[in-house]
Amino acid sequence: MYSRRIILGFTLVSILIGLFILACAVSILLKTYPVIMGMSQKGKNLVNISFIADKIFTQIEEIYGSKETILPSFLEGTVDDFPDFKYKINFKEEKEDLYKVELELFWQREGKYESKYFVSTLRRR
Repeated sequence: MYSRRIILGFTLVSILIGLFILACAVSILLKTYPVIMGMSQKGKNLVNISFIADKIFTQIEEIYGSKETILPSFLEGTVDDFPDFKYKINFKEEKEDLYKVELELFWQREGKYESKYFVSTLRRR
């Protein structure tokens, strides 16, 4: 009779191959982490800037939505709750009592000025 050996567990070679594959995957993830964090930060900034623009458009509609108030051709200023942000607004008449509102937001980040452009409409009633 010949004896049969029962092999239980992993060999040293299989463990080393598994660790090598794991190390490669972790190194790839570590390289992509800063890119993912940068994209996440850009997304957060865009959401905040869109929130500020929406707030400005809401205030414009409250103030200039009535035909009784005089509509200027442009406005400039800073946002009350966010003093780091400045804006310029241009009003262009499309049709009778319908205006195109062009908003440009400006802010300073890391020593550079950045801006974002938004467009909406205003119907005066």
